[in-house]
Amino acid sequence: MTSFLIALRFLTILPLGRPIPVDSDQVVRSSKYYPLVGLMLGGLFWLFYGLVRNAFPSELSVGLLLALGVVMTGALHLDGLADCLDGCYGGKTPADRLRIMKDVHVGTMGIVGLIVLLGLKFLALKQMLSSPALLYWLLLIPAAGRWTPVFLSAFWPYARVEGGLGQGLVQAMRKKELFWATLLAWGIVIGVAGWPGSGLMVLLLVWSLLAGWFFSRKLGGITGDTMGAVIETGELAGLLYVGGIAPYV
Repeated sequence: MTSFLIALRFLTILPLGRPIPVDSDQVVRSSKYYPLVGLMLGGLFWLFYGLVRNAFPSELSVGLLLALGVVMTGALHLDGLADCLDGCYGGKTPADRLRIMKDVHVGTMGIVGLIVLLGLKFLALKQMLSSPALLYWLLLIPAAGRWTPVFLSAFWPYARVEGGLGQGLVQAMRKKELFWATLLAWGIVIGVAGWPGSGLMVLLLVWSLLAGWFFSRKLGGITGDTMGAVIETGELAGLLYVGGIAPYV
């Protein structure tokens, strides 16, 4: 139970009592529950949308749903995406890019990237939620997206010499946690969605591999920011995927 609560505290802003000090081993043990935390977030999104769509027009309902996702995660993953965009496209060397990513200010690339991502998410959500038969993907996409940082942590080194938010997870990641996180994520998604769920997980696997390769070339490894960026872009990829297969399911 402690590991699950640590995962909830790390990935959401849910009030769960006073924070407790944790070490890298506890952080890693909690990672196997990341897909389950994503499923819980998806359940909250599903319930919330079921309420607001009866009170507001569809566009406003989708906008409120998108805002809820930002609030519930404390914009942590969006911040990581903005930092990655600023660093990877503003720096000339890995050290320079990492320095830019650590800057508290958001640059042009970060701002534009967030606008594009949130805009595309809004449009993709609006299309998906226009069909009641596709509502269950609100549960599955957050669960699938939160498998990606566990996968990245298992195969790529940590980039920052001085340490950072994701250091404990990356440096202490074990095959056991990757196994359980994969079993949870793939089991839930494929168990509920069948072959379309398999397609989603394969898509996120390929996306994670490409992202890991890209960040290893640009930064020399991964960081907490890169993991947040992959969660956000992975969720967008999932929404676009569902939009693409909608006529066939």
